[in-house]
Amino acid sequence: TISTNVSIGGTLTVSGTYEGNLSDAVTSRWTLGANGFSHYTFTGPGGLSNTDDPKIYLARGQNYEFVNNSGGSHPFQIQQSNGSAYNTGVTNNGASSGTIKFEVPFSAPNTLQYRCTNHGSMGNTIIVFPDLSP
Repeated sequence: TISTNVSIGGTLTVSGTYEGNLSDAVTSRWTLGANGFSHYTFTGPGGLSNTDDPKIYLARGQNYEFVNNSGGSHPFQIQQSNGSAYNTGVTNNGASSGTIKFEVPFSAPNTLQYRCTNHGSMGNTIIVFPDLSP
């Protein structure tokens, strides 16, 4: 049993049975910073290293985390194209710091956005796949 952070360099091989709740498994986790008041920076999956406002691709039925370390004045909100918050499957939406969790529902729109609610230029598109268009 490990109750604190673990860092692994190299290959990890696990045998046995996972006894946790699979819905708690996180597919990807990004750490967010800020490039002034103009951009979020993303570090994490997809080869992102302090990348300004990338498009993010999320799969339906998967869990994602956005760790907002942008300095406290940049609330991170997942929202619809009309600018209203998209809260289905989202925990801690609009948080200025800490972790925003998004369990992408199968009913999610094909596109969403992420935005700083204080600075409209900070943000970009979230593409949800597979595309459910008829």
